[in-house]
Amino acid sequence: MTIQTDAYTVAANKEDSTVTLAGTLRLQGREQYQPIFDLLLEAASWREGKLTMNMRDLIFLNSSGISAISLFIIEMRKIGKPVAIVGSNEVTWQSKSLKNFQRLYEQVEITIL
Repeated sequence: MTIQTDAYTVAANKEDSTVTLAGTLRLQGREQYQPIFDLLLEAASWREGKLTMNMRDLIFLNSSGISAISLFIIEMRKIGKPVAIVGSNEVTWQSKSLKNFQRLYEQVEITIL
């Protein structure tokens, strides 16, 4: 399952329970992020165990996007599903912001490569 525009791509791989977010996400409000939120929820339901969110190529994520992912992390906390988030040292905002998701749920594992 993939959502793709000129600005960003969100692709879910059922085989390894990974969702890859790439590009620039500057959508406005929760309504515009709903398809991405729904894709994440569906990917989380595919199998037991950890869901991996690969954000290494996500250049920009605005505050509405951070809120949407925060809501997703809270949903994962409610169902007890662990989440791994992979980021990049080369994308400045990630080393600071991704760690905040861990504060929402202790089962969020952050790896910055």
